[in-house]
Amino acid sequence: MKKLLLSIAFLASGLGAFAQTVPLTTNWSKLRKDAEVVFGTTQERSGIAYNKTTDKLYLVDRNNKIQILDPATGSLATPDQLPLPVNPIPAWSEGYKFTKVRVADDGAIYAVNLASNVDANNRKFCIYRWASETDLNPSRVEFAVTIRKGDSFAVTGTGDNTRLYVGGSGNDIMTVFKVTSGVVSQVYEVQLGASNHARGSISPISDTEFILASPSSVGIRKITLDKTAGTINNALTTNVVPSEWLFSNAEYFVDGTKKYMALSGSVIGGSPSNNAGVRMKIFDVTNLAAPIYLSYSELFPETPPAVTNGSNPNAYADVAVKKNANGTHTFFHVVFGHGLASYTTAGTLPVSLTSFNAALVNNQSTLTWETASESNNKGFEVLRSTDGESFTKIDFVTSKGQNGNSSTALNYTYVDHTAKTGVNYYQLKQVDLDGKSELFKDVKSVNVSLANSVVVFPNPAAAYVSVNAGSTDYKGVKYELFDGNGKKVLSERAKAEQQDISLSKLAPAIYYLKISKNNVVQSTVKLIKQ
Repeated sequence: MKKLLLSIAFLASGLGAFAQTVPLTTNWSKLRKDAEVVFGTTQERSGIAYNKTTDKLYLVDRNNKIQILDPATGSLATPDQLPLPVNPIPAWSEGYKFTKVRVADDGAIYAVNLASNVDANNRKFCIYRWASETDLNPSRVEFAVTIRKGDSFAVTGTGDNTRLYVGGSGNDIMTVFKVTSGVVSQVYEVQLGASNHARGSISPISDTEFILASPSSVGIRKITLDKTAGTINNALTTNVVPSEWLFSNAEYFVDGTKKYMALSGSVIGGSPSNNAGVRMKIFDVTNLAAPIYLSYSELFPETPPAVTNGSNPNAYADVAVKKNANGTHTFFHVVFGHGLASYTTAGTLPVSLTSFNAALVNNQSTLTWETASESNNKGFEVLRSTDGESFTKIDFVTSKGQNGNSSTALNYTYVDHTAKTGVNYYQLKQVDLDGKSELFKDVKSVNVSLANSVVVFPNPAAAYVSVNAGSTDYKGVKYELFDGNGKKVLSERAKAEQQDISLSKLAPAIYYLKISKNNVVQSTVKLIKQ
């Protein structure tokens, strides 16, 4: 089996998890000729899904069955059957019996067939449900067909909050279904607008936002759904990826604060060139208005190109994503008529930074930040600047994760005891155990004034008073002492961060110590001479 190592230049802006270069390695691949040996002679694989509750893959044979695969090897995990021990297989007779399969967060499995109103046999549109992988009595609900349905399919929620979303070619309708006590029923049909089909895929961001893979004239789009009215709140956004890259599938996924899309296949009816139909491309869509093209893997690197070897030059595809415990991601990629493969990010996703703040706490410049997860993290360089442009390292904070790894939130606090008087700007640089680093772009500032930092003691005083400027930046600082009548009785320039001022020649009384920097008054302190 070939191993393919691609360097993915994850050039994400802002806080990032994929922001460093992370290699992508092929775990296994089964070309058409190999897949026929494993899965049978038909090459009708049109969908794939990952079940995180059982750690199994479900591979759709759209005319026949749904097979269970071992995600580690791509081989059959069970006998050649539906994704549960049903024997005999129910006598479900519709054509294109399964096109897509999806798994809800509670482990329930849903699948749909492909049905059209122009079907001469007047077949029904069907939704199948298995309560779990061990469900011996899967349910099947039929719906009358007025438009083509089943090309695209998505699921959100759990239990009675589960919602199913179905789209099809040749119409601008997305149909929404609900699940009540395990029974599927239709809620409403959503008008997507002229030519805005959910032809290739529906990938939920939430239960109100979705990424749609539409025809070549539309491309990859985002919609926002009004769940109550069943309408679109906003017009479809501008195509979120370059128009020359037209895909049949867009799979949205999240890592920490970063958002991504794995795109694959080719728009049905298109003419992919340069093997484009068997590639999986990854985009950073944290800022959906400005997606960042990261890199791609070619599903079946071979000569001659896989597109010429497959039965479907359009390369209709599907992708499932698994987040691994060590912070890596594994992608399962099937291309209709060609086969399937699995890739894993060979490196870890170093740090997912969820917040970074700076504030004046107890007259001290204090930084706080939180990570959602950490992998291979040595720690953080704390950088400071007085102009917001030129930053230098002032300290290093070691990772709190065990051996630099954590799957839970970690909180950090750092107090800058050497902050300069005036505005201080801060950044963080995350450093891996192997020396690689990432500069987080977020910049925070704290204004440290003499009024907040100067300490005068003892007070009352006898022979002398000690003045601490609260900063090593004492140049330009001047101390002036005035009596109750406003007469200046003493004046000294700061010679160090802390210095003593003699009061031995002054009579006992109340005085006022004025502190200025560069001739600008910062603070006045009432002082009692005993």
